[in-house]
Amino acid sequence: MNRRLFWKILIIFWIIFVIAFQTTWIAFSFYVENNRSEFSFVHIPTKVNMIAQLLHVFGKDDAEKFVQSLPEVEQSFFQIVSLDEFESLLDGTDQMVEVSDSDNVVTYREIAVGPDGVSYLVSFTNFEQPTENTSLFHMPIPLVLMGLFGGLLFSLFLAWNLTRPMKLLQKGFFRVSQGDLSVRLFSKLKRRHDELSDLARDFDAMVEKLNILITGRQQLLHDVSHELRTPLARLQLAIGLAQQNKKNIDDSLQRIELESQRLDRLIGEILSFSRTEGSNALDEYFDLKDLIKVVIDDANYEAEPMGIVVKAVLSPVSNSIIKGNAEQIRRAIENIIRNSIRFSKPGQEVEVSLRELDKYLQISVKDQGPGVEEHKLSSIFEPFVRIQSPQLGKGYGLGLAIVRKIIHAHNGTINASNIENGGLNVTIKLPFWK
Repeated sequence: MNRRLFWKILIIFWIIFVIAFQTTWIAFSFYVENNRSEFSFVHIPTKVNMIAQLLHVFGKDDAEKFVQSLPEVEQSFFQIVSLDEFESLLDGTDQMVEVSDSDNVVTYREIAVGPDGVSYLVSFTNFEQPTENTSLFHMPIPLVLMGLFGGLLFSLFLAWNLTRPMKLLQKGFFRVSQGDLSVRLFSKLKRRHDELSDLARDFDAMVEKLNILITGRQQLLHDVSHELRTPLARLQLAIGLAQQNKKNIDDSLQRIELESQRLDRLIGEILSFSRTEGSNALDEYFDLKDLIKVVIDDANYEAEPMGIVVKAVLSPVSNSIIKGNAEQIRRAIENIIRNSIRFSKPGQEVEVSLRELDKYLQISVKDQGPGVEEHKLSSIFEPFVRIQSPQLGKGYGLGLAIVRKIIHAHNGTINASNIENGGLNVTIKLPFWK
């Protein structure tokens, strides 16, 4: 298994841990060595001589007091012993003798005669003189092993902790690349509470979005194929009739022209639907209230010949500025109003209202038409969903789907509900710009 990142993290952090551990030990050793003046052997012969002089002039008591004034660690190395107890060592000289043996034991001795005429041996013997350290970097072998194995365990845990989520992400991306959009990673990494868990959450959101887009595309392709099949079948039938009977050529040509126009309108609506999804020009600032007034004026121009009135109920709002695409919003509102006009009868009204609701501007378009069956309310904004009604006309069910895409692109919401006394209420919420 190729785990290059795992081994890189393991080896690098292991080396860093061992170096840091060794450096700390070396620094500590230098610090201790520089602050252990009591173990310095440079002035020991002088001190031995001073004790011998004190012993010769003032006696053993004063010499012992001097020894007691020395650092506590040095006191145990000095001894003042009567030579009567060590006659075998007496050689008749008063000189200092330095003895070094193969065990690195250093001894300084000097003989002195006290005022009482007793000969004394003043000696300094160090049995703890540091030997030449042959361990790695002057570090004891147990500490070397502790650093190596401790660093290895630490590095193993760190490498595993970092590479495990990356391995999960790698597998997740591979499954997505193979078309599996059911993979989710946040549930496995949410306990980390770090950037990797955030990455897993974003990965899940990305896969969810891909799933929605691909499902929508597949559904759209299926619906487009279904919608195209009917006019194409009629075209083929008209061509077949014209080939069978030359007298039907004129009627067949009229039918071919009619079906061609229907195909042209269908393809135009499909293109509008696709362009709405791909449009990203949402950087305009415009007044929604003024835009609605313009749309209502245009709608009344169309509705008056049919005896239908489009009425505006625009409540005072503190802020009616919207950031987005003014032309798209105009088309969306106009589409809803035209649908309401289409379902209305002469003498009826279409009411368009605007009011402020929390952080949103709410637009409501109410008509007095037949409304929509309750079980179809949730699907009227889907592509190619048409309500069977004589007032509907020749549409292909893409108008409200385009409207929903425009509103969602502006971070808004849209829904429809039936009115108790008859009619449909379509509500749009758009966030106003602060």
